Amino acid sequence: MVQMKVAKCPSDALSLTNCLIVNENDFSPERVKHVEVRTNAPQGYVFTIKVSEDMSPGSVGFSLVQRKWAGVQLNSFVDVIPFRFGEGSFLSNVTVEADFLQKARGNNDAYDTNKMAEDFTHQFLDQAFSVGQQAVFSFQDKKYLVFVVKSMEAVLLSLLNIMCCCILINVSMGMITRNTQVLFERAEGSVLNLTGTAKGKAATQSIISRDWDFTKLGIGGLDKEFSNIIRRAFATRLFPPEVVDKLGLRHVKGILLYGPPGTGKTLMARQIGKMLNTREPKIISGPEVLNKYVGESEANIRKLFAEAEEEQRKFSDSSGLHLIIFDEFDAVCKSRYMYNSGGTGVQDSVVNQLLAKIDGVEQLNNVLLIGMTNRRDLIDDALLRPGRLEVQVEIGLPDEAGRVQILEIHTAKMRENNLLAPDVDLADLAVQTKNFTGAEIEGLVRAAQSTAMNRFIQLKNNFEIDPEAVEKILIRREDFYHALEHDIKPAFGPADDNLDLYVANGIVRWGNEIQRILDDGRLLLQQTRAQDITSPITVLLEGPVGCGKTALAVQMALMSDFPFIKMCTPENMIGFIESAKCQTIKKIFDDADKSELSCIIVDDIERLLDYVAIGPRFSNAVLQALLVLLKKKLRKGRKLIVIGTTSCRDVLEPMGIVQAFNTVIHVPRLSVVEHLRQVLQEVKLFDEREIKLIEDIIGQRRLFVGIKKLLMMAEMAVQTNKRDRVDKFVSLLEDEQWRGRFILNPSGKSQVCKIILFSS
Repeated sequence: MVQMKVAKCPSDALSLTNCLIVNENDFSPERVKHVEVRTNAPQGYVFTIKVSEDMSPGSVGFSLVQRKWAGVQLNSFVDVIPFRFGEGSFLSNVTVEADFLQKARGNNDAYDTNKMAEDFTHQFLDQAFSVGQQAVFSFQDKKYLVFVVKSMEAVLLSLLNIMCCCILINVSMGMITRNTQVLFERAEGSVLNLTGTAKGKAATQSIISRDWDFTKLGIGGLDKEFSNIIRRAFATRLFPPEVVDKLGLRHVKGILLYGPPGTGKTLMARQIGKMLNTREPKIISGPEVLNKYVGESEANIRKLFAEAEEEQRKFSDSSGLHLIIFDEFDAVCKSRYMYNSGGTGVQDSVVNQLLAKIDGVEQLNNVLLIGMTNRRDLIDDALLRPGRLEVQVEIGLPDEAGRVQILEIHTAKMRENNLLAPDVDLADLAVQTKNFTGAEIEGLVRAAQSTAMNRFIQLKNNFEIDPEAVEKILIRREDFYHALEHDIKPAFGPADDNLDLYVANGIVRWGNEIQRILDDGRLLLQQTRAQDITSPITVLLEGPVGCGKTALAVQMALMSDFPFIKMCTPENMIGFIESAKCQTIKKIFDDADKSELSCIIVDDIERLLDYVAIGPRFSNAVLQALLVLLKKKLRKGRKLIVIGTTSCRDVLEPMGIVQAFNTVIHVPRLSVVEHLRQVLQEVKLFDEREIKLIEDIIGQRRLFVGIKKLLMMAEMAVQTNKRDRVDKFVSLLEDEQWRGRFILNPSGKSQVCKIILFSS
């Protein structure tokens, strides 16, 4: 504590700084920045100090306004004590009453509070203020205003490491930062004409709003992702520049939001733009940047950063935050080494220009670029390194709790207006909507609403609406389930490949072998759920043509109840060239990586490989793609089972693809007459007498016939009259004999019904 003599400010310019003026021999500016002045009053007054050689040692210079507020007189003595601001002292909001310093010179000119707020934070950056303090403010060509601090709020910085729990507290004193929001009010009886929204530097103010509520923001299921963005991208911007400088920090300049379509990337970016209350966000789509004229695409990039560059030159570190939201980011920022633009090099130039603006020689510290893409793999690597778009957040499929949040958001108005029936259970709907994106859940709600509204449309009367519909309309549980069943199918849900058609007649368990295969499949599914592994579990079902491999694979997939089931089949790739096949197969595996539990059926592998016995030939590109994808490492938390089927194991073994599967299960054909009886009894195409007759004819001869072929022959036979059905069925078996699958009995007698079936 030092006792000092009160004196005038050495100059008018220093009196406008709102600082106490001291000699450097009394206080070193490197050690002391703020002091507390104690007089006879019960409370002290905190000021920021400024050093001037014109001030005599032992004296402290007060302006007239400061002396009035602190109640001190010239040549009196006061106690001056170094003061250090602690936690919760960085001001978030300041409300001041303004008036003309000389009321006689008042005028009706419009004073833009937005510009006033900019100048205020620039002039008084890092200075101490207290509630009730008076000061002089110079604005626009020495138009002097006097203001009184009415209220202040500060952010409690110690809570920043907690999930988005930034809290505002009312304080009696604090320090102005570049993020402080200044609200100007006209003093009572003043003729000061204030215009504008009065929002000052608010680059992070919405982040610390009292009403921090994801539901009100319309963002559901993204709490973790949003918290990560706040922690990485905005925490440093809440601290004053001096703290950032001491830590040697650089603000994050870019965020990349990537993930499947419909998961909320654009919504999150727009809400960030609204919440930050910064300069008006620039929202642009990737294709809008490109222009057919030479140099115009690069010029469009420069225009995005022009305002930020101008403000940084004017205000330096005091500049406000400029937000650029870049949708479809991959459209113009593709890798410069893998893609070209027909030889023009336009996209390469755009990437180079963007790199120069984000992290070039003249680095901007007041810009935040938010890019959004569904294809992160297409983005140029130079843009993804630290210092550029270093915060990369995957916006994935919402979990069950997130789906409940999204459903609550989209049904909020219905609940408020009592239009949602009591039997609608959002928690149950969240369970039923596994792997739905946020957009698909919104579509589900719309479909349910449409179903409910359709009940009141009278088709017979030219689509007239029931006059009492407004009072009667109610969205019920059945409306949501109707939408689930008929209207909305998730892109990353069970495949829309009509899988049920493969097992439309069920699985015929004609022997212990089939039950064993299904049991082994069930064990593999349990292993996939329970085991924390880094590679997919793979199983290959191999066996002769027509033995039911595809049906068994589909049955295993349906038993899994996994949210993502996709079938990779040659039927969907007819006419594809090799590269198109590889891309299609890769996309199926990439889509599976977006779901926590996934099942892929790779059906008829030899057909996928374009294998033919004549030649022989096959597609090596597709083979290599399958070999790589079957051994692809899984991300943490992702679990995948791949079920393959083939009728040519002996062909695939030299290619190495059989060895790529963890487990190989043989699917046999029917081999004994008991198997035949079991099939015929289960499908109920023949009565018991006919089955007994067929059994007697075949006797104990050994069979080697696939279940698919057998069912086809049985269904063909029952189309004849009842008297000839058995003969027709046996005749069809004989026809198979002449195709090389059957031979006459060893005695050589031409007994049509006694046949021996064997495996080649």
